[in-house]
Amino acid sequence: MLGMLWRSLTKRTKKNSDENRAFRGGMVALLRDRIIQAYNYYMDKGYFPIYARENVTGMHEQYKKLGGNGVITGLITDLMKLPTDKKHAQPKGEMI
Repeated sequence: MLGMLWRSLTKRTKKNSDENRAFRGGMVALLRDRIIQAYNYYMDKGYFPIYARENVTGMHEQYKKLGGNGVITGLITDLMKLPTDKKHAQPKGEMI
């Protein structure tokens, strides 16, 4: 009886662990996708408003905590080089 209970508990624990890994992986993928979308959008606009910086920075912090890689960090670095308002926008296609 104790053996059956132990096997059941072990099986359930493994299932929960697998689900947690899948959830974590899915969240990392969603955050990566959203950060890349923001990168493309604001690089095209030539500026990166303060509210967007706060949002993207928050997503990046969670992305790193969940084990996301450093590729996104390079995108964030490029975004932070953009001005914060439209009147100082970089012309499209101009290198930063």
